[in-house]
Amino acid sequence: MSVSEHQPDLCPHCQSPFEIVYVKFGFARTSLIVSCPNCAMSSAREWRAESKALDRLKTLATNTRSFWQGVAGRMDALNLRSRYVLTFLIGAIITSALLRHIFTPMAGSPAKEFVRER
Repeated sequence: MSVSEHQPDLCPHCQSPFEIVYVKFGFARTSLIVSCPNCAMSSAREWRAESKALDRLKTLATNTRSFWQGVAGRMDALNLRSRYVLTFLIGAIITSALLRHIFTPMAGSPAKEFVRER
C-alpha cells in the first residue's frame, strides 16, 4: 500500500491534490467527479450517508407498505365474502319464490289462502 491510497484527495501518480469538477447531491448519497490538474486523470467518487434517521425512515416505509398490502389483501377477501353473501341471499329469494308459486298449488292449497285480506 502506498501513501496515496491512505489519502484519497491526492493523485496516485503525481501526488498533487485533486480539483473538484462536479458535485451531485442526491437524497441518500453525494457523487463527486474530481480531476488531477497535472495528469488530467479524473475519477468519480460516491459517498453514502450513514444515518440512523434514514435507516428509520426506510424501516418505517417498508413497514407501512407491508401494512397497506395486507389491508388490500383483506379487502379482496372481504369483497369475495360479500359476493358469497349476496349470491346466497339471491338464491334464498329465488328458492322461496319457487316454493310459493310452484309447490304450494301442487299440494292442493291455493296461494290466495296464505295472503291475508285487509
